[in-house]
Order: sequence, then C-alpha cells, then structure tokens
Amino acid sequence: MPLDPERERLADLERRSLLAEQARQQAHHLRTPLSVIKLISETLQLELFDDRAYHERLQRLLGAASTLSNGLSDAVRSTRFGDGPQKRLDALSVAADVVRLYGGRVVAPADTRSAALGVEIERDSFEAAVIHCLRLLGVGTDCGHPWGHRPVLEYREGDGKVILRLSVEGRPNPEIPSERADLKLMTLAAERAARDAGGTLTLTDESATFLLPLVAGSG
Repeated sequence: MPLDPERERLADLERRSLLAEQARQQAHHLRTPLSVIKLISETLQLELFDDRAYHERLQRLLGAASTLSNGLSDAVRSTRFGDGPQKRLDALSVAADVVRLYGGRVVAPADTRSAALGVEIERDSFEAAVIHCLRLLGVGTDCGHPWGHRPVLEYREGDGKVILRLSVEGRPNPEIPSERADLKLMTLAAERAARDAGGTLTLTDESATFLLPLVAGSG
C-alpha cells in the first residue's frame, strides 16, 4: 500500500527537525568543554614555551580539539532545518491540516476569518513542531493507542495573539517515559519553533499550547 504523499512529507520534516536539534544540542554541550581544553592548552604552551616536547604534545591536543569543534560546526550546517524566511501564514490552517491528517478535529469560532490569523512563521519548522506536540501527547507513538487517541486543535484569539491548543480525546494519555532522548529533542525543537516566531509553547501532560503574535494590522 503506497504511503500518503502528505504523510510522507510531514514524516520527513519531523525527521529533519530532530536531526537538526540533535546536532545543535551536541554542539551546545561540547563546545564549552572544548573551549576550556583549548584555553588551558594555549596557556600551558606559553608557560612551557622552552619545553619543546610538551609544546608539541599540547599542539597535538589543540589540533584535536579544533578538529572536533570544526566537526560539530559541520554537523550543524549539514542538518540545517527551519532556517528559511518567515512568512505571514494562517497558523490555524497550517496546524489544522496536520491535525486532520492524524484523524483529529478542529474547534474554532464560527466567525473565525482566515485573514485575521496572520502569523509570521517558518512553515516547515512550525509543521514539524505541531507533529512533535502530537507525539508528546501520545498520538502516533509506540506508547499510545492510535484507535483511542483523537487529536483536537482548539483556537482562540485575543490581545493580538493567536492561541492554538492541542489535546487528545479518547483514552487517557499513555505514560511516555520522560527520559526518552527523542521526546526531549521533540520538546526542544517545538519550543524553538515557537520562540523563533516570537511566541511561546506551554507543554503539559494533557496539552500543548502555542501562543503566537499576530502580524501588525491583522485582525
């Protein structure tokens, strides 16, 4: 049975988002100790300038630290994701398409006007963030029960903000091990997408809520 092209596209966004976040986190955690190693090595080189043998060993250590640092930078560059230009989009429509693809439903006021939902977001990273949130709520994970979990997207607007709340109806949310590395990456990537759009993401066991600013002149 052939894969649904849209599901395949979203799965690719999800994978690329996680790879990019993993590379960013690895670089973040390793660059500080590498900088310390380089600083101490350079200091010792100055103090032991007359000791040629130690000087050469420290130079090899500096070379190895630089190689590792360059490798981290290359990994971040090669997995870049969500760094395209932000565009004014209908955040509700984008999120709703993802939720409906996973069998969910959308709750929005009857008088909601698409023109009033202009939010500046990078589409790929926002779509990936919505998928990450659904996973964190147990939709489509090996911890959940897809037949009993129906995602729900609720929309509100106020004070120049768009509020998009994701939750699940059906069976109680499954217990998902918080120590799972992929779930931690999902959380970080989704929070980053909201932050890059000038908003916030609030995650609880029962819901994920995006608070995103409307473009000036919307509404």
